[in-house]
Amino acid sequence: MGNRSIHWVMRIAAVSVTGLLGLGAAEEAPQAITVQLFQFRPEQIEVPKGTRITWTNQDDITHTVTSGTPEKRDGRFSAQLAGKGATASVEVKESGTYPYFCGRHSSMRGEIRVPCS
Repeated sequence: MGNRSIHWVMRIAAVSVTGLLGLGAAEEAPQAITVQLFQFRPEQIEVPKGTRITWTNQDDITHTVTSGTPEKRDGRFSAQLAGKGATASVEVKESGTYPYFCGRHSSMRGEIRVPCS
């Protein structure tokens, strides 16, 4: 399925965000991405449908996890990581490629890939 067919539902609680993409697969084991020294680590991740991805901020300053690119935000998800220890999570349930970046530091970029099953 293309990116246009993806539907996102967002729930915001404190500093975490859970996003749902479409309908589908059973939830897989969570995948962790660290935000440290102005980088997403790992920068690219490939996961199966139904995986919950969690970002954890290890920097003392605020970062964001914003879907799309600095040139073209796509509105799929956006979360603020307000300092060290803050987390945000997204569950991916549709195939596709999901670029993201930090809205405060546009050189910070990452990508989630969800292959067709």
